[in-house]
Amino acid sequence: MNRLAFPCLLLIFFLAASTLPARTRNAGLGPLEVRNHYPVTHAYLWMYPENTATLPDGEALTSYSFSMANTFVNTQGSTQKITKTEYDRGIVASDFNSADTGQAVPNLGLYMDVESYRQNFRFKYGMSTSFEVSLEVPFLTMTGGIMDEYVEAFHDLIGVSNEANEGAYRQYSDRNKFGYYVARNGELLVADDSSVFGDTFLGKRGDTSLGAKWNLWEGGRIMPAFTLKLNYKVANGEKTDGGQTSSGTDDWGYMLTFSKGFDPWFVYFGQGMTNFGSNPDWVSDSVFHRFISLEWMMFSNQSLVIQNVIQTSIFPAEGDPSSSIPEEVDNYNLQASTALIMVGYKIQIYNLQFDTGFVQDYSNRGNETDFVVFFDAGLRW
Repeated sequence: MNRLAFPCLLLIFFLAASTLPARTRNAGLGPLEVRNHYPVTHAYLWMYPENTATLPDGEALTSYSFSMANTFVNTQGSTQKITKTEYDRGIVASDFNSADTGQAVPNLGLYMDVESYRQNFRFKYGMSTSFEVSLEVPFLTMTGGIMDEYVEAFHDLIGVSNEANEGAYRQYSDRNKFGYYVARNGELLVADDSSVFGDTFLGKRGDTSLGAKWNLWEGGRIMPAFTLKLNYKVANGEKTDGGQTSSGTDDWGYMLTFSKGFDPWFVYFGQGMTNFGSNPDWVSDSVFHRFISLEWMMFSNQSLVIQNVIQTSIFPAEGDPSSSIPEEVDNYNLQASTALIMVGYKIQIYNLQFDTGFVQDYSNRGNETDFVVFFDAGLRW
């Protein structure tokens, strides 16, 4: 394998020199087009970063993406009221009650040990030089997964304790066992310990999304380019008892994105919103998104991207931060905004394009996925 490494590197750099540029003054290869992968969000539309540039008139892009996300949340981790013992016995509503008072906790309590695999098929088409339409069909699988031990080993490497809040109290639960539990005010709203599989290797089909993107201005030497993206999700996916793959209602959202080139650097900034249709009262009616992305063009067709994404919580504001119930105070964090750091590599080789990278949560509030790895491959024609 080592003998193949150098020739492979030479091939990459040769392609870099021989491939035509795929960018404009204010738009490079673009930010990382990665959506949220927190288990609750998969059933809903979720706006994500995109380039300000649209496909040329009459050009199409067909792409496939695969994302593997690891999430562990145990709001009773500090009390050790939910451990591997309770999971094996079967988690019940009273496990989410206050350890000190025995009272039911009025705001949300969560136990989620989920590894999700999301496969996404996307089609884009340039209707004009500045207008693009898109279609996305996702497929989802949710299991206990295989990544728990690697996440915990990484925590150990960087000095994060898996027995404390910063390590999500992972130490007290078995690895790679699926659990999806939502409780509030002494009632279990969702209780699911069965992995989510589809009838095929792709998984269960999620809801289809339709999109339209306008490049309103390409910008100039001083002013940035900016684009408006509108998305609409149709509730036509396969449903599960826990509602993990389809919300059962239509959603809509928008994202306004700006970009500016400072060759060989590009900066992208976006702000948008996703509005959910009819949803359970423990899910927010809408979420707001904001991102900033920095792209360094290594060559005309290769780039490295670092990206920060901030969004409001999928959970609504509820609970009292001054409550006498300790768990109510702790669980109040679930409604706080989340923050993710993303790092990725992009390359375009003639009409082929590839993205890969990872995502890491650094807000550490229990309302965001811990770690994601992703890969995207597309063909322009």
